[in-house]
Amino acid sequence: MSTKSSLKRKERNDMLKAKYTHPHNGYKVDKINCERYLKLGESYEVCSISMGQSHTYIFLKGIDCIFNSVNFDFYEDGEPIIIQRDPRYNPYLRRIV
Repeated sequence: MSTKSSLKRKERNDMLKAKYTHPHNGYKVDKINCERYLKLGESYEVCSISMGQSHTYIFLKGIDCIFNSVNFDFYEDGEPIIIQRDPRYNPYLRRIV
């Protein structure tokens, strides 16, 4: 991957926000973590995403906890985005060169 493309992706990731909008989704531990660390309706900067085949973990800036993507809506530059359909966030959609 070229430096230019990786820099562009990093800059885009810096603009990804997760808005806590779905408090009833996920497992019990997901709900507990959200109640403990987040405020309903608030947006948080996303540091990292770990997407597996049946789960997506979200890491938020300044919060030492792992969250489940099912509790959030995502926005990039203020526009809604479905991270599961975007190859920058979903490794299963990336082309093998």
